[in-house]
Amino acid sequence: MKLAKGNGDQKKKPAFMERLCGILQDLLDILVSLYMLTLMVVLPLYTTETGYRHIGTEKCMFFRSVSLTACKVILPLGAVWLLCRLARRFLSGRREKAGRSVLSATDAFALVYLAAVVCSYLHSSFREKTQWGDAFYGALGWYLGLVTQLLFLAVYFMVSRLWQRRDWMIGLWMLALGAVTLLGYLNRFGVNPLRMEGASPQYISTIGNINWYCGYIVTGVSLLAYDIWQEWGKAGKKRVHGAGLVVLGIGLASLVTQGSSSGIVALLVLAGVFYLLSVRDAGKMRRFWSGCILLSGVCLLTWVIRRIWPGAITYTEGTTELLTGSPLPFLMLGVSLMGWFAAYQSSRAGRFRTGIWSFIGIAAWTAAGAVLVLFFVLLAVNTRHPGSIGALSEMGAFIFDASWGSNRGITWTAGITCFLDQDIPGKLVGVGPDSMAMYIHSGVNPALKQTVEEYFGRFMLTNAHNEWLTVLINEGLLGAVGYIGLMLTAICRFLKKGKEDALAGAAGMGILAYTVNNIFSFQQVMSTSAVFLLLGIGECCLRGHQNTCKR
Repeated sequence: MKLAKGNGDQKKKPAFMERLCGILQDLLDILVSLYMLTLMVVLPLYTTETGYRHIGTEKCMFFRSVSLTACKVILPLGAVWLLCRLARRFLSGRREKAGRSVLSATDAFALVYLAAVVCSYLHSSFREKTQWGDAFYGALGWYLGLVTQLLFLAVYFMVSRLWQRRDWMIGLWMLALGAVTLLGYLNRFGVNPLRMEGASPQYISTIGNINWYCGYIVTGVSLLAYDIWQEWGKAGKKRVHGAGLVVLGIGLASLVTQGSSSGIVALLVLAGVFYLLSVRDAGKMRRFWSGCILLSGVCLLTWVIRRIWPGAITYTEGTTELLTGSPLPFLMLGVSLMGWFAAYQSSRAGRFRTGIWSFIGIAAWTAAGAVLVLFFVLLAVNTRHPGSIGALSEMGAFIFDASWGSNRGITWTAGITCFLDQDIPGKLVGVGPDSMAMYIHSGVNPALKQTVEEYFGRFMLTNAHNEWLTVLINEGLLGAVGYIGLMLTAICRFLKKGKEDALAGAAGMGILAYTVNNIFSFQQVMSTSAVFLLLGIGECCLRGHQNTCKR
C-alpha cells in the first residue's frame, strides 16, 4: 500500500508542476501584454505640463521608469517559470520533444549587441558623470546610454519569449497612431488642440521634434500598410480594415507634411518593396495601386487645402512642396489609376502576366539605382571641382560641405572622425553607449571639438544623424555587427514569414521603414522602443509558441 501511495505521489508532482508552469506563463503573458500596451498607447500620447520644452527627456524618463518596473517584476517571475519548467522536465522522467532551435539568427545578433553594449560601457572613459552626461545613463537630456540600450533588448526578449499573441493589441496601437498622426496633421496647419507649451513648427503632435515624429510614424504607417495589403478582403475583417484605411490615410497625410525628408525616402523605398512583393498576385497588385491612389489622394487633399488657405501650413521643405504644392500629385494619381485599371483588367480576363509586372519593377529599381549612382558621381565631381557640372553646380545637394543634407555633412564627418580617432580596442567596442557627445565635447580631439562647437554653438552633437554610424562610434565594430545583423536578419526572416503570417510580415515592414529612415536619422526613445517591440512581435510569430492565439 505504501508503494502504491508513493507511486501516486510521484504522478501528482509532474501534474502539479504542469499547472504551476501554466499559471506562471499566463501571469507573465498578462504582465508583458500590459507593458506592451503602455509602450504602444501610453508612451506616444504621454505629455506633461511643460509641453514641448523637455518632451524628449520626459519620454525617456517615462520609458525608463516603466521599463525598469516591468523588468523588476517580469524577469524574476520569468526566472521562476524557467526553474519550474526544468523541474517539470526532471520530475516527468522524460526528455521533451525537440522543437525549434533555442536561438534564432536574430537572437544571436541581439546577444552580440548586448555583449558589445556591456563591453563598450566597461571600456568607456565616460563612466563617471560629466557635464555632458555619462555612459551609464547617456548624454544629458538624451539618456540612451547603457540602461536604455539594455531595456531595448529586454523588450525584445520579453515579448518574443513571454507574450501569448493577441492580434487585437496591434489594433489599439494603430488607434494610438491615428490619434498621434491626426494631431500632427492638424498641427501642421496651425491647429493646436492640446496647446502645448513651447510649441513651434519644429515640434509636432505628442511626439516632439519632427525628426522623432517622422521616425515614429513611418514605422507605424508601414506596419499598418502591410497588414491591410496582405489581409484585405478576408472574411470578418472588412470593418477592421475599413478603419485601418482611415488611419492609414491620416498617417500618410501627416507623413507627407511633417517636414523631414528621411520619411519620404523611406516611403519611396517601401513602395518599391511593396511592388516587388505584389508582382505574382493580381489581388495584391490591385491593392498596391489602391495604396498609391490613397497616397495621391491625401497629397491632393493637402494641395487643395493649401490653395484655399495659402498661409495655413506652418512648415515646409523640398519634399513637402513637391508632394503637396506642385502638380506632381495629379501625375501620381493618373499613374496610380492606370496601374490599378491595368491590374484589374488583366486579372479579370485571366491574363495577369507576372513577367511583365516583374520587368517593370526591376526596370524601375535599376533606373533608381542608376540615378542614385549618377547623383553620387556628380556630387563627388562637383565637390572636388566646384562649378564643373554646369547649372547643377550651384545646387546645395551637389556640394558636400558642412550644411549638405540638412547638416548631415558635418554630422557624418564628425562621426567618422570620432571612429577613426580610436585605437584598436576603441574601434572594436566604441567610446561608450550614447557617449559620442561626451567624446567630442570633452576635447580629446581639440580640432573636432572646435569645429562642432563653432557650427552648433551651445548645442551638443549627441549622434551622427545616421543610426548605424552612431552605433559604430558608441559601441564599435562589435556593436555595429550585432545591431545591423539584428535588423537585417529580422527584416528578411519576418518578410519571408509574412506570406503565411501577416503580423510577422507587418513587423518586418515596420523594421525596414525604421532602418531606411535612420540612414539619415538616429535612435530616440519613441521610434526605437517601437522597433524593438516589432522585433519581439515578429520573433514571437516565427517561434510559433504553443500558446493559444487570442484574437
